[in-house]
Amino acid sequence: MGIPYLTRHLLPFAEPVTLQERQEEGITHIQSVVIDGPGLVYHVFMRLLSWNDPRMDLFEAQPTCHEVSLGVMMYLLELTLLGVKINKIYFDGALPVLKRETRLQRLEKSRRRLELFRFKTQQGFPAFEGTTKTRAIDPQKVLQSRNLYSKYNDLPDNPFMVSAVFEDLKNRWNKESIMKATQGALHLPSIDLDEFPWAGITIMVPGEADVECAYTAKLTGCAVLTNDSDLLLYDLGTHGSVLFLNSVEMIQWDILHPEKSRLNAVRLCPTSLASRLGVANLQQFAYELKNHTRLGFSELIERSKNTCQTFESRTDYCLFAEEYEYSPSCHLMRNLSQPIFQHFDPRVSELFCQYEFRDTHTLGMTPKMYLPILNEDHSRRSAWGEGRLYRCLGYSVLNASRPTSERFASIDEYVRRGQRISADVIDLGNNEWISAELEALHERLKSAQFAFNGEPTSSSYWRMFALCEVYGRESRATIIPDAGQLSRFLRLGYMGERLEWTDIHLFAQAQAVLYSLRILKQFLELSVPVEGLVAEMISTLAGLPPLHIIMGSIREMVRQFQTPASVSDFVDKFFRMFEHDACFCIKPDQEAEAVEQLDPPRRDITSPASQCLAGGSQRAVSNMFELLGSE
Repeated sequence: MGIPYLTRHLLPFAEPVTLQERQEEGITHIQSVVIDGPGLVYHVFMRLLSWNDPRMDLFEAQPTCHEVSLGVMMYLLELTLLGVKINKIYFDGALPVLKRETRLQRLEKSRRRLELFRFKTQQGFPAFEGTTKTRAIDPQKVLQSRNLYSKYNDLPDNPFMVSAVFEDLKNRWNKESIMKATQGALHLPSIDLDEFPWAGITIMVPGEADVECAYTAKLTGCAVLTNDSDLLLYDLGTHGSVLFLNSVEMIQWDILHPEKSRLNAVRLCPTSLASRLGVANLQQFAYELKNHTRLGFSELIERSKNTCQTFESRTDYCLFAEEYEYSPSCHLMRNLSQPIFQHFDPRVSELFCQYEFRDTHTLGMTPKMYLPILNEDHSRRSAWGEGRLYRCLGYSVLNASRPTSERFASIDEYVRRGQRISADVIDLGNNEWISAELEALHERLKSAQFAFNGEPTSSSYWRMFALCEVYGRESRATIIPDAGQLSRFLRLGYMGERLEWTDIHLFAQAQAVLYSLRILKQFLELSVPVEGLVAEMISTLAGLPPLHIIMGSIREMVRQFQTPASVSDFVDKFFRMFEHDACFCIKPDQEAEAVEQLDPPRRDITSPASQCLAGGSQRAVSNMFELLGSE
């Protein structure tokens, strides 16, 4: 999160630079960079938000996963056209144990934003048409700054945009898709690009991205593109520097010749700046600033020169400085052998790392899963109540894939509970429970696909399956809409006369189901060998569309249901399936369970029974995959 006021104190010493390969006399050129991936994603999100029309409705204003991904692609493309070498784009794959309090603070900040947003819009939103045009995204919107309108100051962040951008850089943005997406925004008659220009340099690290950014800058002498002032406190070597994303500004733009555009910025080189200030390093200055925020710059410099005079100050300073060291364990973790790690979502990666590197990532504690704050009705139970069984199944698959000595009995899942963030204890199932639940899910998916005649990769099919899950599991507590209401929801995005928070919450519940299935899919892909029921489930779940589609906005969902005829067909099949398919009908003896799920106890009620907890199997099987592969 950075040291408060550090940038404010040091920015006056920054050096103006330009990002381009060609040399010009009298100005420093940045020819190679390493990029803080999450930092770039949030920066593009804020830039796009600042370009919104102030008359735009608040709910419509939030840039979508697709729009942010498109903006990031254009940012990287412009750097490439200017000849700037991008060494690596790093993404956080796991925060260290010492940063867990920071993680909870961030979740709480997101929760408060949602609460305030809900309060400001409690009367609902103006009606909008399903044919709302997509917002145009071009390089100017991500490379030229504008002041953010005050009405957007407390708008919640998009909870899936970092994961979506990581996935798209790996799998979506190839040369063909780039050319297609930039038509009208860039003139690219011919461009020398690799087939997937950024897939090989986009890296999920089993730690923090800033550590790897610093290490790369030290090795290569490049600049770190980030907004995190903490990068100033790492050892970047003699030539490594920090170039703040907020300072990057396009001052010259030519749509016909984008390679002739001009990007200016400012940079700070920690080594040369420390020498200029007369201190050993910037860590000492930051340490004094953290402990004496009210002191002036000159006094802080003087104190920095005497930071380690006493044993007590030496001890405290060493603890502070330790956070910015590249430890030997980092070298071991960065050589993670399994390629599949590079296709995990950040949250899945973090849980996996707690198993893979338990000595450094758990310290003997129960593994943690931190679920993002969804765009949901803050006054209601968290939408993450949906899909919980499938997340539990995914966690159990991961757990069962480990040797017996490396398994845990439960996972702590952090979610919003009312007006706070708290941990739900998710008990993990053994092999028999996993097998039974996978079989049940497989049957539900087959039933839905048959009922909807669904293409396995169709976003419309998966959204309908998610709605079946929401209403099928809560039909005793949630009134199933009539055909007209459901039709309006799919065609317009709302069931009544305008968008209400009930519509938004339903959409969030469907997202929770789909993301939970994605978690399960990614953990199933760890299985070796892939055979039997596991292979069937992986094949079925492989049809889940990418995040920029399934985690899109309500208006993007509306565009996916293209015609009234297709909506009518989906609605008709939805109700026929509920009437005739046992997989989606709650039986009378399930009524109590469905009602109970409205107010779940501290311990997760969808967890397996005690006799099926991890380690409680009555059958001698070395791991879950041996059991499933033999069926």
